[in-house]
Amino acid sequence: MIHTVVGVLRNATQLRQHYSRTRMQGARRQAELLDSFPRDAPTKTFVEFGSYPGQFNRAGRAPINTTTLAQSYRPDIDGLRAVAVLLVVIFHAFPNEAWLPGGFVGVDVFFVISGYLISKILFSEIEQHRFSLAGFYGRRIRRIFPALAVCLTAVLVYGFVVLMPSQLAQLGKQVFFGASFLSNIALWSESGYFDGAATSKPLLHLWSLGIEEQFYILWPPLLWVAFKLKATIGRLTAGLLVASFVVNLALSLTDTSSDFYLPVSRFWELLAGAALAWRPDINLKASLRHVISITGIAAIAISAASFAPEMRFPGWLALLPVAGSIAVIMAGPNAIVNKTILSNRAAVSIGLISYPLYLWHWPLIAFSYVIRGKPPTSLMAFGLVVASLLLAWATYRFIEQPVRLNSNRFRYTAIAAACVAVLGASGLMVSIIGGVPQRFQASLDLEKMNAATLDETYAPTKGMNVLEFDRRRNSVVAQIGQGDRKVALAGNSTMFHYGPRLQQLEDQGQLAVSAYFVTGPACPLVPGVTARDEFADCGVVVNRLSELVRREKVQAVVISPHYWPRKHAFIERAGTSIPLEGGDEGRRAFYANLEDFVRELKRNATVYLVLGAPQSPTALNPQRMVTRSVTGIRVDPNAQSSVPITDLRAPFAQHDADLRTVAERTGAKLLDVFPDVCGNGEMCSPFFGAREPMFSDGVHLRPVFVREHLHFLDFLLM
Repeated sequence: MIHTVVGVLRNATQLRQHYSRTRMQGARRQAELLDSFPRDAPTKTFVEFGSYPGQFNRAGRAPINTTTLAQSYRPDIDGLRAVAVLLVVIFHAFPNEAWLPGGFVGVDVFFVISGYLISKILFSEIEQHRFSLAGFYGRRIRRIFPALAVCLTAVLVYGFVVLMPSQLAQLGKQVFFGASFLSNIALWSESGYFDGAATSKPLLHLWSLGIEEQFYILWPPLLWVAFKLKATIGRLTAGLLVASFVVNLALSLTDTSSDFYLPVSRFWELLAGAALAWRPDINLKASLRHVISITGIAAIAISAASFAPEMRFPGWLALLPVAGSIAVIMAGPNAIVNKTILSNRAAVSIGLISYPLYLWHWPLIAFSYVIRGKPPTSLMAFGLVVASLLLAWATYRFIEQPVRLNSNRFRYTAIAAACVAVLGASGLMVSIIGGVPQRFQASLDLEKMNAATLDETYAPTKGMNVLEFDRRRNSVVAQIGQGDRKVALAGNSTMFHYGPRLQQLEDQGQLAVSAYFVTGPACPLVPGVTARDEFADCGVVVNRLSELVRREKVQAVVISPHYWPRKHAFIERAGTSIPLEGGDEGRRAFYANLEDFVRELKRNATVYLVLGAPQSPTALNPQRMVTRSVTGIRVDPNAQSSVPITDLRAPFAQHDADLRTVAERTGAKLLDVFPDVCGNGEMCSPFFGAREPMFSDGVHLRPVFVREHLHFLDFLLM
């Protein structure tokens, strides 16, 4: 493998040397090569256009000074791109290692580089009256689309081989949003408790490309208008930068998913590079440039080594890698780090293939998770990195270079745009038709397992009246039934998934109560628990339950409390904020608050506590009941095995013991769902009926099962 890596780097270096030899072959040849550089080229490679008497570009625009072009190439910026992409690749490939827990900051480095170099060329072109929106977007298409089209095609085709229809439908949607440069918006709209694991999304990484392209849809025409109106570009850039940064800070305090994915809270990073491009010629002593260079690369290194995914990022934290990137660029090509490390041939070679390397690395890693059902080993991860390098080099050499060097630019621009458009439409079609389930018509078991994965895990039934939603449009309070007696069912999604049973009783005319579901995704339904992001509304759910019981004179309350040892979650007890992640102190405070809450509710209603319910993300999960290999998918012969009930109860042993203690002290009554799900024997089958999976994901029961088999609440409802 080492020899392979060396070979890839050698080939990439040869390409760079070949390109360097062409830079001085005359203005006409230079104009033909303007689109032949790494991502965001020519702006990432050349920082200035000037005049060259007697030599004009082929479009008839302002002449190009080839001497300036040759002299202004900055290999250190290619090297900085190499640093950025390697941070991201290592972070993704080795998530369980402590090497680079903050390697995700490589994306922020990319944003700064892109903002600097593209804005530099925009400023130059507009000032010299050579700017053209068609020309700018044509360059973007020729640079971004060819490699993206190849990657999207490969990912979608391979998805047909190893993904279940429900998973392929999701992948089709990812392809559509990736081709539309809206991946960040799609991920933002889906983010939350019920969003699929990141490792199941082969195109998750395209969120950053979406933010970048959304910026370049707005920035060039805005600059052009500003120049026409003779506005102060520096003030405009600074004003937009500050505004975006303020939005970033505000969202970091309330909703980190929005802060991470929304373009408005990320644009300041690209604008930071643009601000440097507007006034790049800062007269500094050589010694000071060395200090700035070292400080900048140190800031990036500290970010990568000390940040972690669970931190509130970007927020204030993103200032460190962004400032570090600005410092490295500002230091100039002759600063010590830039000249000795970033301009090194190996670094520049990786920088040249950084865009296709970024495109390829994550799909390979994500598919390895899908096939194995767990992270790749360190050796496998190294092999995936090598494969990514090979694919990146091949894409650069045989896709990107031929397209950008071809003299028929209009034709190749149109072809590249058409390919991406067709791929987006294809992905959308695959999603609409459900991931082509006809592929598995010969396997009834696979069809049933796929059908199970399609069931929604947090959806109101047809007869429910949702009275209140949270900010992600999840039901908080829903009502069903018209009886005089009133019952409240409170908890998280594992309480809400009992809704189909109430709907069945309502349809049969047997629901004798007016029932209220007061629920929140993953919410523990215990007062005093505080969290942020998608769980910030959990406190609201508790308050709604208390208000409902008093207002509606509810006679019975069923609570499914869920102990919550989550990172960055706390419980307030006696004026003290106690972490819930690990340790007995937080657990004791949790159940003490629950006990107080039960006593409060018992003043108006009878209270029932639901013990831990059966769940297993592996043994009961239909997505884990298939065996995948590199070449296909089939039913796992071990999927028929029943699970010992003792194994399913074990994770809830402490929780159930604590609930029993609360019940003894308060007079609350206990309910157990296990007999309805698993029967009264010693083993629990994952199936019911004609080998239909009971669960949709190993945690949430399927509506078709709940309707006919969940009876433990019937005595309160009929």
